Amino acid sequence: MSSWYRPDPLTRDLIHLINARRHDHGDSELAIEVLQALLEQDREHDVLTVLAALDEEMAEWLFDLLAEAACSVLIESDHDDEPAYAIFGAIELPLQANLAAPLGLKIHPEKTAELLRECLHVPPGTVVTVEPRLLTDTTLDFLTLQQLHEHLSCMAGSQRRQPITARLHPPVESTAFLLFELIGASDSSLPESIPDKEREALLQGLVAQCPEIALAPNMLEVPVYAAYGMFDAQNAVRLHRLADETAAVWHDLDPPVRSRAIVHLHTQCGNGVYMPVWTDLFDPDLPEDHGPIWTSPDVWVFTADLPIEWPGEMLTNRLLAEGCTRFENHIVEAPEN
Repeated sequence: MSSWYRPDPLTRDLIHLINARRHDHGDSELAIEVLQALLEQDREHDVLTVLAALDEEMAEWLFDLLAEAACSVLIESDHDDEPAYAIFGAIELPLQANLAAPLGLKIHPEKTAELLRECLHVPPGTVVTVEPRLLTDTTLDFLTLQQLHEHLSCMAGSQRRQPITARLHPPVESTAFLLFELIGASDSSLPESIPDKEREALLQGLVAQCPEIALAPNMLEVPVYAAYGMFDAQNAVRLHRLADETAAVWHDLDPPVRSRAIVHLHTQCGNGVYMPVWTDLFDPDLPEDHGPIWTSPDVWVFTADLPIEWPGEMLTNRLLAEGCTRFENHIVEAPEN
């Protein structure tokens, strides 16, 4: 007799919520509660597996709710007051080129908190706290949504703020992330824009504390949930590692093979939100049915707000810098969900 697998209650709840959303009566608040429960069980991978299988509209919906679930927490209260939230935000900042080691990237938490309060127009009564160092992309790459959510939950529970990571790693791109919390906010959203005057004041105030930041106000992004910053950081690190691995294999080929080898860069468009990227090397002198002489592992990237061509362009630029000039970009169509 064949056995039938019954999903656990949280998985069933997530499936029901997705189906309800498909029929235009989804409950976003309940979905966030379910996603938070999954994160608390360290089941981020399960959610991302579901995310990868959805169509574009549903994937975008779940992607945004997942970021909100990780980075906004309803503060529990014994009183029947208006709801208050703890929010974990991030601002991406440009860094100077050719930074000296070891990295500093230190900022003054109290001064920066006051700077954020003024420039983001944080309302009175909301507490602003700040990570004492800017975090690089390689540093954020070690974090998970579960860790972001756990950190914020501790802050919402009035526990003393602890740095989210103890070690700073050299960046692969010239950016760093300012992480901060808003405790006691009236809703779970972050400012959607920063006026030019406040944008310039914010960056000047940060550069005065940390000269490793580049003074480029036009490159200062609006605040986002820290999860989005982590996703961007993971994208950069994963694609750079894929480029490094591909270039290393290409360099190790015998010179005659290397001179004629073609690098294929594959992007499976899928739902356009979360999808795999991989590379392989072809020797055109081999028979067509031989296949690639090497294929990389899949690298999964988040592309919700990025053009489908972005991973291929980024890898192309890296390979050109390594001296590899023979490559082709392939966008692989996935079956309809």
